[in-house]
Amino acid sequence: MQFDFSYISRNLPFFAEGLAVTVELSVIAVLLSVGWGLPVALAKGSKARPVQLLANAYIEVARDTPLLVQILFIYFGFAAAGFGLSGFASALLALTLQHGAYVSEIYRSGFVSVSRQQVEGGMALGMSRWEILRIVILPQAIVRVIPPLGNQFIGIVKDTSLASAIAVVEVTHVGRILTERAAASYEILVTVALIYLFLSTVIAVLVSYAERRLAFSH
Repeated sequence: MQFDFSYISRNLPFFAEGLAVTVELSVIAVLLSVGWGLPVALAKGSKARPVQLLANAYIEVARDTPLLVQILFIYFGFAAAGFGLSGFASALLALTLQHGAYVSEIYRSGFVSVSRQQVEGGMALGMSRWEILRIVILPQAIVRVIPPLGNQFIGIVKDTSLASAIAVVEVTHVGRILTERAAASYEILVTVALIYLFLSTVIAVLVSYAERRLAFSH
């Protein structure tokens, strides 16, 4: 089978447009997931039973239902309720809600990895719960959760492909459109796969760099 490079080169502008949407969706989803996961993790560790139960219920629902179903539910469900979101916003909300649940569990694993003796030492010094969290627990936990967070970020990038189901013109959707127009599905699929591989590699390199810097600073 001969790979038609000329077809790909002629359609690079279309792939570039899809890549821009994929990167935008990925970056915003990563930032929101990281921000949303922390309060969820704290809620799960709360001493208030109702708050803890609510956090547990959210995490289980978010993790145990397919992301595609969540995307479709938000997109069509919100529209039926009279306040529909755009395809991009619907995909972003679904990505944030599901991956935020996974990120919260990553945070929690980092929290429990900090020895109880350090927490008790902070309490003996008269530090408040917030001060112990901010000064003792968070700095150590963040260093330890960088690798699993990196894996989660790569998962977010790959999951943006599901946004094509609601016509968000990201890389996968561009590939689908081009496949319908020409008999070059092999070239298109290889190109789409290489784009995701490139993005995942960039994230892996950045995460590895951040891990080394944070480990050195500590």
